[in-house]
Parts: sequence; structure tokens; C-alpha cells
Amino acid sequence: MSWHRHEMLFGMGGAAVGGYLLTALPAWTHDGAVSPGTTRLLVALWIVGRIAFMSAPHSPVTLAATSCFFLALGSFLSQQAARAKAWRRLPLAVAPLILAAFELLSSSGPASAYEATHMRAMPLFYALLISLVGGRAILAFSRHWAEHSQSRSFVADTRWISQGAVSALIVAIVSMLFEKDAIAASLAVLSGLAQFSCMLRWRSWKTLRYPALFLLHLAWLWLSFGFVLVGFSLLSVSHVSTMTALHALTMGAMGTMLIAIMGRAAMTRQGSRLVVSPVLALAFALVFLAAAVRLWASVGGSWGGTFMLYLATVLWITGWVLFLWNFRHALCGEVPRPVLSARFGATP
Repeated sequence: MSWHRHEMLFGMGGAAVGGYLLTALPAWTHDGAVSPGTTRLLVALWIVGRIAFMSAPHSPVTLAATSCFFLALGSFLSQQAARAKAWRRLPLAVAPLILAAFELLSSSGPASAYEATHMRAMPLFYALLISLVGGRAILAFSRHWAEHSQSRSFVADTRWISQGAVSALIVAIVSMLFEKDAIAASLAVLSGLAQFSCMLRWRSWKTLRYPALFLLHLAWLWLSFGFVLVGFSLLSVSHVSTMTALHALTMGAMGTMLIAIMGRAAMTRQGSRLVVSPVLALAFALVFLAAAVRLWASVGGSWGGTFMLYLATVLWITGWVLFLWNFRHALCGEVPRPVLSARFGATP
């Protein structure tokens, strides 16, 4: 269980953060793509951390090995952002350094404290990154699509709502670290409701006509629902434990958002549109369903809960296998520019 929690958050989550930020960095600095040598070094550090934790979890050597990736990534991004004077991007550039701090804190104390505080706050921190990056990306992509579909009026500006939701979430994370669960719960619910109101102002249901964009909106739905569910669990007003509720943010929001964002690099272009393949659509659906089944497993009784837990596992693994199969051409072929959009210069 310790390996599962650590590697899903620091392993898979860390790779996702590194992959996205290294992809976005050229748009910050206007210096071109990150060099292959830098990427190979960071990948090697990530692999060393995975092997180290598998071999000897929580040892000093392992702690150094697992933190090294985040320290190197954060240092590189911060230096590049500062050199280009991209000060607005600096909070994202230092995010890996905060993950390194989480790594050090979570591995330095007893297992009970590790599980009760830092492991609960970590999914909220990743959700914060999704709020910062995803909110801007979805708004930008939605407006671009609206312009080309002659529906300009339906995408409303949600900057103030998003900033309020992010502020509430930051205070909620700090409150959770100091074990002020009542404050963290209230702010998490508030942030979730604010994020959902963004979807209403974006009129997310209209993006069903553009599947590549609709996947992002569906992932955002998990984000808002996850905040509310975690808040209710902290207040003990739901039948779902906090550790189970956090799966709405990890499997739900993180899992679906990763597929929706990464899948864009493998989608074919048709003018200003990205085309979702049937395989990618199925992969997204299975990961989406896996998160729902995982949450339902907690209220399914002993036998039913065990069965649904296995079912969620099968759905999750199958979804990611299908994603990798769909992504194989992108791994071997030429990298599209821009990576995440069909329009030149639209990568957020």
C-alpha cells in the first residue's frame, strides 16, 4: 500500500508534471524545444527514483534518489523561466521543488503521520496544478473553438472565479497540513462549487460537438466533484472515507485530465480541429469509469466492494494500455508543433 500511494503520486504524478512543464517551457522562453540531453537526464533520474523506492522504501539513499528528479526539474525550469523573465510562469516552474519538499516531509516521519497529513494533501496539490493549468487551457481552447464554430458568445470569462477557487484551495492545503480539517473541508467544497460554476459559464455541454475539447471538460467535472466529495468526507457527512474520496481527484481528475491532455499530441489534425480516435475515446471512457467504480467500491459491502475494486483495477489498466497503443505512432513519429493544439502558437 505504501508503494502504491507513493508511486501513483510521486511516480506517475511526477512524470506527468515533468512532461507537461517541459512541453510548455518553449512557449515561455521562445527558445525552441528542450534539448534531448536534458530530457534524457531527467528521465534517468525519474527511473532511478522508481527503482530506489521499490528496493528500499524510506531509506536515506532512497529519499535522496526520489527527490533528485524533482530538484533537478524544478531547478532547470526555474532557471529557464527567470532567464527569459517569464515571471508569471515562475509559480509553475517551482512546483517540482514543492513536490520535492512533500517527498522529504512525507518520508521523514512515522507511517501514521505520513498517511494522515502529507498523503492527504498531495492530491489536493496536484488538483491545484490542474486548476492553474487546466483552467487556462480549457478556456483558451474553448474560445478558439467557439470562434471557428461561430458561437463566440457562449464562453464567458471565468478568471475571477478561477482565482477565487485557487486561493481557497491553497488555504485548504495549508489547513490540511496543519490538521485543521474543518477549515480545509469548507474551502475544498467552496473551491469545488466555484470550479463547477466555471463549467456552467463555459457551457461545457456544448463542446460535445468537438470531442477533443469535450474530454477536457469531462475531466474538469471530476475536479469539481472531487473537491466537494473530499470536503464532505473531512466533515464526516458522507459514507466515503477521506482516503477513498481522494481517488476522485487522483483516478478521476488526474487520470482523465492526463489522457485528455497527452492524447492531443497523438491526435490527427483536420484544419483547426483535433480528431479523437475510437481507441483513445474508449481509453478515456474506461479510465473515467474506473474512477467511478473505485468510489462505488467503498459502499458495496465486503464481497461487492472487493469485486468492484478488482473491476476498477481492470478498467484502469485496460484504459491505459489502450492509451499507449493509440500513442505508439506519436512515440515513434515526428513531434507535432505545437504539441497540444491544432493551431500554430496555441499551446498554453
